[in-house]
Amino acid sequence: MTYQQPPPPPQGTPYPGKPPKRLRPHDPLAVALGNASLLGLGYFLIRRWIFGLLGLAGTAALLVLMYQRKDLAYQFGLLGWGLLQVLHGLYLATRPPVRKASIPKRIVAAVVTLAVVAAGVVLKRGADDVAGEVTAARRAGDCTKVVQAQDKVWFGDRLVAGQDMDRGDSDVETCGRIDTAKGNLTAATGLTDVRSLQQAYVVLGPIASDPRQQATAGAVMDRFVKDLQAMEPCGQITMTAWLRTRTLSKNLLDRANAVVPRIEPNALLACADGYASRENWVTARATYQRLVATYPKAKQTARARAGLAKATLAIELENVRSLVQGGSYCESPAKYSGAKPYRRGFNPAIFLGDGSQYADQLPAAWSIDDPYRATIVVCTEAAGMGAAVQTCPYVPESNPYGGEISYVTFRKVTVPAKVYELRTGRLVLNTVVTMSGEACPYRIDNISTEEESVTPSNAQVQAAFRPLVVRP
Repeated sequence: MTYQQPPPPPQGTPYPGKPPKRLRPHDPLAVALGNASLLGLGYFLIRRWIFGLLGLAGTAALLVLMYQRKDLAYQFGLLGWGLLQVLHGLYLATRPPVRKASIPKRIVAAVVTLAVVAAGVVLKRGADDVAGEVTAARRAGDCTKVVQAQDKVWFGDRLVAGQDMDRGDSDVETCGRIDTAKGNLTAATGLTDVRSLQQAYVVLGPIASDPRQQATAGAVMDRFVKDLQAMEPCGQITMTAWLRTRTLSKNLLDRANAVVPRIEPNALLACADGYASRENWVTARATYQRLVATYPKAKQTARARAGLAKATLAIELENVRSLVQGGSYCESPAKYSGAKPYRRGFNPAIFLGDGSQYADQLPAAWSIDDPYRATIVVCTEAAGMGAAVQTCPYVPESNPYGGEISYVTFRKVTVPAKVYELRTGRLVLNTVVTMSGEACPYRIDNISTEEESVTPSNAQVQAAFRPLVVRP
């Protein structure tokens, strides 16, 4: 048996095989608009699911990189990615031979794309507004408003303007350090704390060199300059002393140094006068001296020199009084420049030493205790015996006729004396004062030696000491 193919069907009869695949018509404009949304919408409209998911994944990856890297290049990359999807979508949509405009698809694509674009514009506008507020507050030197403006930042702002938001974060961090320096400066002026002042300058040093922070740091320095000028004088000169020792940095930190020459002379004078009024002469003299040495041509210097002289005299007088009262002046002679010079005529004296008991027999005007009124200091040693005056016999009073006769020689009194000019503290006379007196009294209480001193009268004591007190 043999077989053959069936005869072909009559002309016009459909072929009895599998029908050909029907191609769907695409709308290239709808696809382009959809892909312009960066969401792969155009691909989904033509049922290219893989490309749509890849478009979404690429957009998501670029957004993550934009947020993390804060680089403008990724923003341009995102735009390029959208353009690539638009071109690729057009390519895919124009390949089928059948094209058909789809108004609903175009509307959907346009609405989604416009929504994405509008969201991006709103985000960018909001981020620019926040960045503008931060910048304006920083330029106004108002750190409080800088922090308030930066607190408005949210995820969307960091996504579309990461660099600007990071700069805002940096401004907030800098303002925190400025606030720390401000607190240190407030403590420095309020408590006269030089250490706080040093710490403030350490904190402000790097900030003062930042061109973006001139207003914020400058506001703090301007406030410090005002507080410095309002300080009480002695506290003020403590601050200005440190400011004068710091090396100028040629930036806004030098603003305080600029006012020092203007305010310090008055402060030094007022502080020194205050110490002088409380009789703290050592500190007063040091402060007057600082004014004279630092500002020799200032108008306040004349008063400072007068105050310096007064304080010096007061210190010298206090020192001499201490030495006199302690009985150590003769071992350490000191000067009191306010005393009158040792001159011809009468010179009031202070008598010190073992021989000063004879000062009680001198006129009150000759022997005084106050160095303020004295001209000389007479330092005496223990009285000794000089030349013999007379030798007299003595018998015991109990047996005047049968007792043993004792002979006693009476000698003049000698007192070694050194005279110091109080004005200069120098030795002007080194002598021995010799005094005559009454010899051979009728009765002697006890004869223990063969020599006795005469007993000088007031007139004889005065005659002996007169050459010391009344300079010929």
